[in-house]
Amino acid sequence: MKSCLVALCLLLMLFQASYLSAQTASPSFCGTSEMREKLLKIYPELLEKEAALERETMAYIKSQGLEKSNEKQQGQIIIPLVVHVINEGGPENISDAQVLDEVRIMNLDYNKLNSDTASVTDSTLSSIIANMGVEWRLANIDPNGNCTNGIDRVRSDQTWWGDDNSKLNDWPNNKYVNVWLVEKIANGAAGYAYFPSSIGTGGFSVSAAFDGVLLLSNYTGSIGTGSSFTSRALTHEIGHCFNLEHTWGNGNVGTTCGDDGVNDTPLTKGWTACPSPANAKVCNPLIEENYQNFMDYSYCNCMFTNGQKARWLAAANSATASRNNLWSNSNLVATGTADTFRNACAPIADFVVNNRYVCAGDSVVKFSSTSGNGAITTYYWQFPTGTPSTAATANVTVKFTQLGWQTAKLTVSNGLGSNTKTDSFLVYVGADQPTYVAPYYEGFEDPNIFNKNTWASVNYEENNVADNNVTWFKQVSSASHTGTGSAQLNNWNAVATHDIDEIVSPGFDLIPLTTPQMTLSFYYSIATAAQFTQFLGIPPDSMVVYASANCSENWQPIYTNGSASTFINAGTVTSAFTPSSANQWKQVTINLSPSLRQLNVRFKFRVFTTLGGVNGVTGGGNNFYIDDINIGNAVVPTEVKTISALGNVNLYPNPTGGDATLELNLLHAGNVSVKLYDLTGKVVMTCYNGWMNNGETRVMIEGSNHLSRGVYIVNVVADESVEQLKLIVQ
Repeated sequence: MKSCLVALCLLLMLFQASYLSAQTASPSFCGTSEMREKLLKIYPELLEKEAALERETMAYIKSQGLEKSNEKQQGQIIIPLVVHVINEGGPENISDAQVLDEVRIMNLDYNKLNSDTASVTDSTLSSIIANMGVEWRLANIDPNGNCTNGIDRVRSDQTWWGDDNSKLNDWPNNKYVNVWLVEKIANGAAGYAYFPSSIGTGGFSVSAAFDGVLLLSNYTGSIGTGSSFTSRALTHEIGHCFNLEHTWGNGNVGTTCGDDGVNDTPLTKGWTACPSPANAKVCNPLIEENYQNFMDYSYCNCMFTNGQKARWLAAANSATASRNNLWSNSNLVATGTADTFRNACAPIADFVVNNRYVCAGDSVVKFSSTSGNGAITTYYWQFPTGTPSTAATANVTVKFTQLGWQTAKLTVSNGLGSNTKTDSFLVYVGADQPTYVAPYYEGFEDPNIFNKNTWASVNYEENNVADNNVTWFKQVSSASHTGTGSAQLNNWNAVATHDIDEIVSPGFDLIPLTTPQMTLSFYYSIATAAQFTQFLGIPPDSMVVYASANCSENWQPIYTNGSASTFINAGTVTSAFTPSSANQWKQVTINLSPSLRQLNVRFKFRVFTTLGGVNGVTGGGNNFYIDDINIGNAVVPTEVKTISALGNVNLYPNPTGGDATLELNLLHAGNVSVKLYDLTGKVVMTCYNGWMNNGETRVMIEGSNHLSRGVYIVNVVADESVEQLKLIVQ
């Protein structure tokens, strides 16, 4: 990830608006005005740069005789594009064909070749529809001189954050217009861009590394995950890159009749839907507003005006943000876009799956190649634990029976070379039957709990590598709400700018639960680093809890933490945080929908963290802990510790469909009691009560004809030593 100066890092963190609110809301419109306002609050000096570019723009328009609304063609301008597909191997990793479809649409829009210009019936507006004279071409040569198709795929969980930190692997903004495609955008927008006056190297400028467009992947193109309804979003956002404002100016849409500095666009409040022409005369009852303009929000956009073209050309001819170098002859040669010939390149392998979590045996995973960069003549898939184990088609459906993470490998080739991608952290397979029957309690006392293919710790990968040092640190014995153990997300001394990590539960049978028992509760503890609060006052981290009742094919959010300020429950800590008192733990109780009373329900705890504390010098987040997960109001076992009389204690098989065996290894002879309790605390069975010699002894727990399915506590007492173990009967 990019490194940056502290001031810029602070700016970026401020730009993160509440991420969780964007998780469940539908994308709004363009976030450019919002980003500009946030930037101006920190650096009001940017107004001077905007004014300077405005003076330059007016001078250019006057010098070229473009003051009136008449079209003067400068000749075709070719501008190189690079599209970075930031993805986690899901549907957001859209195909080359979908990207190419978006470039096709932009070239129609910018050259007045889109057929829907015929829908502009107002004669005043239809007479000023502009042919912008711009051809967008995906680059043929990357910044290192390598062959490319102009589509750059980057594996990163930044696709879920959607802010400036998601703009990975930028190519020089003086040579390419960068477009980054992501799954989510933090401020809820469909996309945003910065005006050229905001870009620079000064202390109150946005880094050139962030110059370009951030856009939702499903607002790209009209095929695949895209649609014709949303496919003009990039046409709109790139307009901002070349100094075009919204038709109402930089305020909020629908509030005030505003001006965009363009002579031939009527005053307007802006439109969020397409009105009838008769109802489109709001700011001036005699003038129909240009609601079909690409810089409006109406979603029936189909035109630029000649006045917008004049302003656009002024930006393209300006040295501000190096726009004038983009279409210079030397740069077109350097980027391989000087003519329409496309280099033949060796392919680069990549693929997506339709689901990252499945159940063994019953579910299948569809693997689809999104390989590109060059034509592909052969595909070769390898699935060491799957059926089939190999395939030679672009797409393949695979069944897995082995639990845990699965490895997939794809090799693509053509006459110019081959490339292989291996991914061992893309698909997780859980049991096809519930592992536990609710009520259920988990206190994270077992240090091996994440090594048993039941509870899964998910550290999202980045560029096919185990992501970073921010991860659920399995089980720790240094902190707990009760007992001695908990699960920890290690977010101190973190190097990641943003991160997403999850723990995923095993399957639970919730059918036995009554309506009052349909709850999920847990305790958590989190602190924030002092520096983040001191400079910005906005705690950064957040959490969402999901549930799935269909082998993880669909996850539904059942809890979000609300405001960030109420989420941070343990205050500010300037060193690695470990909770030290009960008041540093906060309980969350979730009322589960009756629809989740099903056989095999899983829960997922997803935590979003920003830059963790680094030696107390910078940072936002700190360590996060979770403990005492309780499903169905289970009785919490008394926390006890083994002392000298008991050595190793083992209970198997567990879960069991019948009898189980308790294996004891007494350190010395003595009286031993083994009793079985249900979760209400009632003694169900006395399995043994008497004298035992030292050494290894086995006690049978008869379940076949005595026990109904559920969770039980095996209580072992040897002199003053006590051990409690959970027994699951299926």
